[in-house]
Amino acid sequence: MKITVKYFLEYARLSGCRDEEFFFENDEVSVSEVFKDLNSKYKIKYKDVANKGIILVNNRSITQLDMENTVLRDGDKLILMPMISGG
Repeated sequence: MKITVKYFLEYARLSGCRDEEFFFENDEVSVSEVFKDLNSKYKIKYKDVANKGIILVNNRSITQLDMENTVLRDGDKLILMPMISGG
């Protein structure tokens, strides 16, 4: 199964790309499992992004879903964005 991770601003700088595909053998994978790969590859940790940024699954906040236990399926998009403020 394929999951696309899209990175914005500081997460794009950390990963060196704007989006990337991850492949898993299972039909379903949790957000926390994807973050295990992100942490080992780029040192991007779930807790850090959840505290300082926004995590979306298919353009829907994981706070409206099941947080890090949200199940991802083939073709889903995981989006990492820093919190943006302005005035």
